[in-house]
Amino acid sequence: MKKKKKKIVEATVKVEGERVPVGIMNVQQALDMPTEDGMKFSHPDEEPGKTDVLLSRKELKDAVKPQ
Repeated sequence: MKKKKKKIVEATVKVEGERVPVGIMNVQQALDMPTEDGMKFSHPDEEPGKTDVLLSRKELKDAVKPQ
C-alpha cells in the first residue's frame, strides 16, 4: 500500500502591513489553526516559504478537496 504524501504549507499573518511567517505545517494542521485575521497559507503545490502564491483558509480547503 502506497502511503499518501502530506502537502506542506507555510502559514503567515499580516503584522503592521508585513507578512510574518508563523510556521510550516501540513495542510490539516493549517486548517486546524485558530482563525486569525490576515492569516494566509502558501499554495500547497508550491514550495513553502519560497512562493508568493498565498491562499485564505477557505481557498486552501478548496485547493485540497478531492476532485
